[in-house]
Amino acid sequence: MLQKQQDLISENLNASGVRAVALLDVPKENWGTRPAVILDIADRLSYHALSDYLSVKLIGSMSPDVYGWRLPAIDPKSGIYSHNNKQWDGYRSHLNLLADLYPIALRTDLVSFFASIPVLLVQEAIQDRCQKSEITKRLCDMIDAFGSIPDRSGLVQRSTASAVIANMYVEPLDDVLKHHSTAIMALAGSKVHHRSFARWMDDIWLFGYDAAAMRRAQMDLQAVAQTLGLNLNYSKTEVLEGADVAKEAKEIEHSAVDGALETVNESLEDDPDFSPLEALIDKILLQPEKTSRTSIKFAATRMRKYHSRYRIQEIITLAPRMPHAADGWSRLFKEVFTNDSLQEWYLKYVVSDWATHEWSVAYFGRMFPSEVKARKPLLDFFEESIRDANTGLPLLAVASQRLGIWDAGAARDAYREGYRRSSTPHARRVLALAAIGAGETRTKVKSWLSTDRENAPTLAMLESYGWNGPKVQQDFAG
Repeated sequence: MLQKQQDLISENLNASGVRAVALLDVPKENWGTRPAVILDIADRLSYHALSDYLSVKLIGSMSPDVYGWRLPAIDPKSGIYSHNNKQWDGYRSHLNLLADLYPIALRTDLVSFFASIPVLLVQEAIQDRCQKSEITKRLCDMIDAFGSIPDRSGLVQRSTASAVIANMYVEPLDDVLKHHSTAIMALAGSKVHHRSFARWMDDIWLFGYDAAAMRRAQMDLQAVAQTLGLNLNYSKTEVLEGADVAKEAKEIEHSAVDGALETVNESLEDDPDFSPLEALIDKILLQPEKTSRTSIKFAATRMRKYHSRYRIQEIITLAPRMPHAADGWSRLFKEVFTNDSLQEWYLKYVVSDWATHEWSVAYFGRMFPSEVKARKPLLDFFEESIRDANTGLPLLAVASQRLGIWDAGAARDAYREGYRRSSTPHARRVLALAAIGAGETRTKVKSWLSTDRENAPTLAMLESYGWNGPKVQQDFAG
């Protein structure tokens, strides 16, 4: 569609500022919140295109010991990023190797990383690396506009473009890590030479032989971070020694779990060894609120893959205490429990004090597949959510799509009221797209999308494809 109507993006690239955004609060462990935004379609594509074009100048020289949202370490090309699943595997493997080689490790991260990055300083960093041009000017203009969004400081989160820029901005910290690290022997013929540190965005590990040297490195990292307007998170900063190094590094790496699950044990009729996975689940259930999202999603994924049902009743009982992992648990629950029992559990959850994050309410709502009609209480909850002007985009999207399949007539009436009460182009786009699937008239949907310039790309897409609504992803449809 964009190939036919490139003016939708070219006009945006030649404009200034940004269009309306929708605010999104994503839960973190221990009831923290990560503030994010949902960008306008044209803004998001423009922002990515600009950062992609400049990516070699921004992060082309990044250390191979930095993982995630990066170009390949060898022969980088603009906008061609290494897949993040491979990056995560590389990060895990690198940590595992370093934990076996070194007896001491410094582990730290940065406080409110994306939100704390000063807009003015990141603009200057971009201008230092990239020659003056309309591309650089427009990128800095968009960053300035995003940084002016009320209640959303710094770089916008949950964006590849922002991740690329953030990696560029903290490269001075990598220089400190290089200075305090040691070289690791490279494999024969390898063009990549690693050192004894690893960074995944703002999660930092440095390995060595002396605790005092690690503390010296910590002080140098903090000094440089302050020049960037950032600070180390002292509550998560520690120097590990001896057995704790491998223990903590492998907790992130989780190789023990995968190794045991993949090992064939003939004495147990080729059954995998579940004990490390069960130990991880035991640990999660001891501190459900504080366990990292990464560990919980890892456990949930392995439970699904290997059909483990270890302590599953306790998990679903404690799941409301883990809003930051609702996406991982919801996928497991819909494979284990009956649809009726999940509806009872869900409706109790949404009216409880545990339901503090609508993001989690929305993800647990995805447990109910489109092809199985829900009972009336759940239908009523989704219908009320659509009619409520205060419903955020994650829940609005789930409720609109499911109700449109389960009860098209009730859904169309709810969409119309929801549209009258809606205050953002994003909400109106969600309602319009759901309405197509529920049999709403083309004239009505077109009028809804014509209200906001932000929805011009969606309207053009529908007209280009004969008003067939976009295919719903299988994972979303349940």
